[in-house]
Amino acid sequence: MDELKLTIPEAQELLLLSQSSVYSWIDKGKLQSAETPGGKVIVISRKEAEEIRNFNMKSRRNKVARQVLQKNIKDEFEAESPVINAEILENDGSESTQKASQDVTLQLISRIEELAVEAGRFKQLEILRNEEKENVKFWQEKYHELNLELKKKDLEINALKVQIQELKGQKSILNFFKKH
Repeated sequence: MDELKLTIPEAQELLLLSQSSVYSWIDKGKLQSAETPGGKVIVISRKEAEEIRNFNMKSRRNKVARQVLQKNIKDEFEAESPVINAEILENDGSESTQKASQDVTLQLISRIEELAVEAGRFKQLEILRNEEKENVKFWQEKYHELNLELKKKDLEINALKVQIQELKGQKSILNFFKKH
C-alpha cells in the first residue's frame, strides 16, 4: 500500500480541506494521524487521498477547492502571458512599443481572468439549474404518482359507498318482508 505522511498544511493542500476541517476529520476518525517530534502528521493512502481530493474538487460548497481552481486558472493565464508578450514584441523593438505591448498584455490577462471567473460562475449556475430541473422532474413524477394513487383510492371509496348502499337496500328489503 502506497502510504503518505503529510503535515497539516500538506494535507490541507492535497485534500483541499481547511485547517479546521483537517483537525475535525482527525477528531472524528476520518483521518488517521500520528504524533511526531515535529507535530502531527496525517497517515493516508494515495488512493484515499485522491478520492478525497476528487470529491472535494466536485463539491460546490468546498471553499478551498474553489480557491485552488481560481488560482490554477490564474496560473494558466499567467503562464500563457509570456507567449502573448513575445508575439507583440516581435512587431517592433522600441521601448514605447514594449511598454504599450505590456500594457495591452496586462489588460488582456485581466480580461481573461474576469472571463474565466464569469465562466466558472456560469458553469456553477448551469449545474444548479440542471439540479433544479432534476428536482422539478422528480417532484412532478411524485405528484403524478400520488395523484394516480389518490384516484385509485377515490374509486375504492366509491365502490365501498355503492356496496354500503346495496347493503342498506338489502336490509330495508329484509325489514319490509319481516314486517309483512
